[in-house]
Amino acid sequence: MEVSWATVEAIAKTQALDCWYFFPLSGLYRNAPHDPKKLDLGKQASLDRVLGATDWRSRWYNHEVTREDIFETQGQAVRRADVNAIEAYVKERLETVFKGAVLNPVRLHHKNGAPLASLFFAVSNTSSAAVKLATDMASHILNSGRPSHKRSR
Repeated sequence: MEVSWATVEAIAKTQALDCWYFFPLSGLYRNAPHDPKKLDLGKQASLDRVLGATDWRSRWYNHEVTREDIFETQGQAVRRADVNAIEAYVKERLETVFKGAVLNPVRLHHKNGAPLASLFFAVSNTSSAAVKLATDMASHILNSGRPSHKRSR
């Protein structure tokens, strides 16, 4: 949760650097709890900085009706996005700045099985030759010695 989106954008804008991005899923879970009462302004600012956007609020949280009667409807925001949706959102964000390609990540897990991080590879150069070379090399690295059930698609 230390890398700001401004850094990611700066790398992409070079169109000369490719990026291995170790995105901290566990850090994100700490800052985007299921219970919105625990989502304080500091956590929101941290997520805004890391993701470079604020639309995660509406995409990850929605309101569920907890009580409805003839006088009022009460609702509470809850996080509906699971780890797959969050990882897909991060990939979408990367694709907005890395115009060459963004490979599907490899997800790493804690010993207890909880998601730890997603390892993304993003290509800033849009030349088809550069994209092919970079993605072929990255795919080889990402797929070498990895059991297929560990990869996120």
